[in-house]
Amino acid sequence: MPKKLALIPNFCNTLYKVNKKEMAQDDHSKIINKVAKEKLGPYGIVQKGKSRLWIDDQGWFIILIEFQPFTRKKGTTLNVGINFNWLNNEYFSFDIGYRQDTGFVEYQTDNQFMKEVELYCDKAIEIILNFRNNLQNNNRKNFILNYTFTSESLWGNYHKGTILGILGETTKMKNHFSAILNEEAQFDWIKNLQSQVKFLIESKDFIVEIRKIINDSRKSKKLPEREINLL
Repeated sequence: MPKKLALIPNFCNTLYKVNKKEMAQDDHSKIINKVAKEKLGPYGIVQKGKSRLWIDDQGWFIILIEFQPFTRKKGTTLNVGINFNWLNNEYFSFDIGYRQDTGFVEYQTDNQFMKEVELYCDKAIEIILNFRNNLQNNNRKNFILNYTFTSESLWGNYHKGTILGILGETTKMKNHFSAILNEEAQFDWIKNLQSQVKFLIESKDFIVEIRKIINDSRKSKKLPEREINLL
């Protein structure tokens, strides 16, 4: 995986890694940070370091808000999505959602850009609150099962199998996980995924093992420790 890429589209998900170049602050980035802090902060959303990534930490999942830059242009577009922590990765991924239909806004003047970023933040808050509601205990099963993932045969089966396992629907969970095991292991990451689902199928306490994976994933992403409520 390239070390200095921020967004990496691939077959699995869209991945996000904070890079050093992204840490440099110019005037329009300072405007984004100021507006985002004022708008998103009251909802408990925090900035990841000095990057353009903001995080709504919900324990077993995270809502990501990214003000994505374009090469050689001062400005931003808006990405909002969900990252499940039940796969141990050091990077953030847009498992559900990603690019919003907002286009790219280019910096022209401070006042013009500030107003545009305020609109982006308002849009992000609307999406965030909708995601939070969809992933509440009473809604999360149908929301995840009805979502079409980038790769239904792999990530779709994994996320759907995992939520079913959490809810105690073991037979349905095993059906989704078994479908992953039947896939051809063309890449190492597929082999790793298959090893994990095989372990989860055979585990005596699914909730305990998933909670361990979530805690390990949070540690890998340098997120603070917190109680993980799954039920």
